[in-house]
Amino acid sequence: MSADDVAHQPGPGPSHTNARDRSPSSRLRSRHNARLHGLTAALPDSEAEAAAMQGFADRWADELRPEVEAEGALIRASAAAFARLERCRVAEDAALEEASRDAVRRWARRKQHAARRKAQDLRADPVNVAADLQSCSFGCEWLQRHWSRLDARLAQGLGWHPRDQDLAMTLRGYSPDAPGLDGDPAALAFYHLMLAACGLPTLGRTVDRLPTDPVAARSALRGLIAREFDRLEALRERLWHEQDGPEGEAAARTGRVDTSKEGQLRQRYRREAFSEMVRGLDQVMRIRVERSKDDDRQWRRAHSPRRRSEPQPTPPAPARGPEPPRSAPESPAPPPAAAHRNEPTRTAVGPTLDRRKPNDDHALRNEPPTPTPAAPERTGPDFEPSRTPSESPRTLAGLAGARAAAPGGDRLPTGGSLRSTPVTPKGSLPGHSA
Repeated sequence: MSADDVAHQPGPGPSHTNARDRSPSSRLRSRHNARLHGLTAALPDSEAEAAAMQGFADRWADELRPEVEAEGALIRASAAAFARLERCRVAEDAALEEASRDAVRRWARRKQHAARRKAQDLRADPVNVAADLQSCSFGCEWLQRHWSRLDARLAQGLGWHPRDQDLAMTLRGYSPDAPGLDGDPAALAFYHLMLAACGLPTLGRTVDRLPTDPVAARSALRGLIAREFDRLEALRERLWHEQDGPEGEAAARTGRVDTSKEGQLRQRYRREAFSEMVRGLDQVMRIRVERSKDDDRQWRRAHSPRRRSEPQPTPPAPARGPEPPRSAPESPAPPPAAAHRNEPTRTAVGPTLDRRKPNDDHALRNEPPTPTPAAPERTGPDFEPSRTPSESPRTLAGLAGARAAAPGGDRLPTGGSLRSTPVTPKGSLPGHSA
């Protein structure tokens, strides 16, 4: 006994397999399930499928035109996955067709059983039951079958048994008892032909213009059965198209919904094959997109102008005559004097333009702090040197620096503080106040 046979033998436990069982034996059994249907087999299971798989690969390669070996391998793998997808589709369609036919057969059996169950009350209430049977196509079919059986006996030249006579009366919607002399003329005529066809005496119930000979009576009775059969056939066709036909189609569609375990496995195999095919084609497209991007970068690099960072060739210098003698460099300008706090702030003549900051004029800057106003100074003579509160040590140090930096060695007087010269009003002499 081989290992495969041992794996397929049922164990001592329950017949069903636990979905969470991940033992080696259950995994091996799951792998061997592919041998039963072959839906997950990577290789073809027949010569016809091998030819179809090769045809898929050739057509796909001719349509997609691989440029590198990797693309060709991916295209062949995708074609093989497509062949498995077709295998799953064919198997699923066959299973669904069979399930649909089974559903229609079950529905038809239920309808036929309902018609037979209703016909059991035909002898008790022939009028209403016959009308109910003629309200659906399956009831009309039941009536046709029994009329065909009765006509077959007449075709052999035989009469009907008493049970058949009662059935024939109820099929017409009449009571199986003999009608009275003042009964329905149609019921009297049918009863007369039935007795005459069987060779029985009519018992004084002779109807005008109806034969009494058994052969002629059987012929007339067969004609009446043929007309009834045709009427039921037309009624059955109409009821089928209007009522029972759509119901049967709905049952067929319901049968194509496979919720069994085998159906779910087939759908899973089909999804896996489709996903594998799509992944292969996506890889082919990604390779082509990356190659297209690389080609575009190379083309741009080959056709783009030279960059500024690349050194440009220096043109040769033009021929020149003898250069004139260069003058001695000028002495640098002396540094500007230090600004004094009492002197006004020097402003630039024109706005300076910074090359690096062309919008520097519109930039937001912090305003310089407003200088503190100095205390009023005396204008009269000051014979003793003194320091006002406004003359801080910093101010005195600034004055000393200003004296040292004065041109020509001139010095400021040390016997007093800086005083502002009053403005002489017009029309007055110096030394005279207004």
